[in-house]
Amino acid sequence: MLTITHLALVLKINQMKHKLIILFLLLLFNTLEAQKIIVGFYNCENFYDTLNNIGTIDEDFLPTSAKAYTQKRFDIKSSHLAKVIEGLGKMDSAKGISLLGLAEIENKIVLEKLVQEKIIQKYNYKYIHFDSKDLRGVDVALIYNPVYFTPYQTKIFSLSDSSHFTHFTTRDILYVKGQLEQEWVHVLVNHWPSRRGGEKKSSANRIWAASVCKRIMDSIQSRQPNSRFIVMGDFNDNPNNKSLLSLQIDNPFAHLFKNGLGSIAYNDSWSLFDQILLSKSWRSSLLDSGQAFALTSYKPIVYKSFEMTENEGRYQGYPKRTYNGDQFRGGFSDHFPVALIFSVKMAVNPLK
Repeated sequence: MLTITHLALVLKINQMKHKLIILFLLLLFNTLEAQKIIVGFYNCENFYDTLNNIGTIDEDFLPTSAKAYTQKRFDIKSSHLAKVIEGLGKMDSAKGISLLGLAEIENKIVLEKLVQEKIIQKYNYKYIHFDSKDLRGVDVALIYNPVYFTPYQTKIFSLSDSSHFTHFTTRDILYVKGQLEQEWVHVLVNHWPSRRGGEKKSSANRIWAASVCKRIMDSIQSRQPNSRFIVMGDFNDNPNNKSLLSLQIDNPFAHLFKNGLGSIAYNDSWSLFDQILLSKSWRSSLLDSGQAFALTSYKPIVYKSFEMTENEGRYQGYPKRTYNGDQFRGGFSDHFPVALIFSVKMAVNPLK
């Protein structure tokens, strides 16, 4: 006979089982929610090797130059950049960066040294880089984690034609197509022409760069209307400038700029030249029935740390540079990096 005591014991055991099941499900969903994908961009500010490369204006960054850019200083520069990459990859408990666009990279020598730095070596980062005809030899590149991103196609697009940049060359646009967490994406890494000579006088160069970038996207979208683009770079323009607005895509960093945030400072004024933009196709649901995981929401970040920042003196709050003129400061870069933190969620039928 089932007594009241026995019945109470059975109910208590069932309640404990239900609690354990609920606890297990909560832990499972929290684990899935915690998975993050970091997509970033960083202008490394003159990341040169110590060699005198023929055809490149790199004489300022040699051991015999006024800057005395020795192997030791090159090592410091590389280790500092690696420390930033490690920090970016730990945001929101992520397991390393997934994609990181870079600007002001001299060549594959510096990229190879960077990805082999002890602090980030465990991630086995790979890189994509092409030498451009930029007079100073500084290019763009893309670092990626093969766990999260698989490149399929790479190409560079020049900004030079018969009417533009005929007297001097500038950085190319790096195009990479690949799979990011099983989502096909098209990545464009940019470093648009500077504001040398003044913002207004030089604006036509950046508007031209924007038109080249837009043509690349339009060409792909004409064949694949729902293509998802990640357009990142140092644009040397702010989110509200004509060049960036002409791309007609979403800019997650626009509201950060409106709130006074920036990635580079000059004359006590902040600019947000470093940005990551997304095509409007990202607005739609990113969950496809045939995929186990998909990218969902994202949030924009201007990443900084105490060590990366000038903490006293005239330039307090500015990014801490490697050099001030020819004076070695032992800093990181004159830019703060930016990033989008994507969430990864389980689809409705993950085993289907």
